[in-house]
Formats: sequence, C-alpha cells, structure tokens
Amino acid sequence: MPTTYPTSLPAVPQNRWDAEKLGDRGIERPAEGTEGRPVAVADFTLLADSTEQAELRLLAYIDNDYEDDLRGASATATEETAPGRWLVTLRVPGEY
Repeated sequence: MPTTYPTSLPAVPQNRWDAEKLGDRGIERPAEGTEGRPVAVADFTLLADSTEQAELRLLAYIDNDYEDDLRGASATATEETAPGRWLVTLRVPGEY
C-alpha cells in the first residue's frame, strides 16, 4: 500500500540512505473524460528495512533534496532488489 505525502517524515541523514534515481517513467495523464491531474512517475532505490520504511525515506529524501511540490505525492516500494535495498516508485501529481 503506498505512503502518501504529507506524513510524518524521518530526518534525512548525510548519506541520504544511498538513494539513487533510476529514471523517469514519464507522465501519466488521466483518461479522456475523467477528472484528475497528470502524474509524473519515477523509480528510485534506497536502503531500508521494510517497504513502509522505504516509502517514508523516499518521500523524506525528495522533500529534503528537491524543490518539488509533493502535495498528493505517493511512494510505493515494489521489491527488495538486494538485501536492505528497495525499489520505490514515486508518483507526483502536478501540471505537466
């Protein structure tokens, strides 16, 4: 289940949990005739002990290091790519 911003976020350590942006997936637009905002989608990896921790850490990292408006953003940890390292998808609604 995704974690949605705003939520109580942890402090970001100097190593940024070794967060790495893997790439942008692009912009998802609402289906024609439906309401909603476009959503930018990107994949990251970072260090965490659980899916929930990975999701919170990604939102904290983005909130700390980028100027993005994260209102309504969500992070979903999808798989543990290596022991303690998670793939997390960030979805940020906006005007794109």
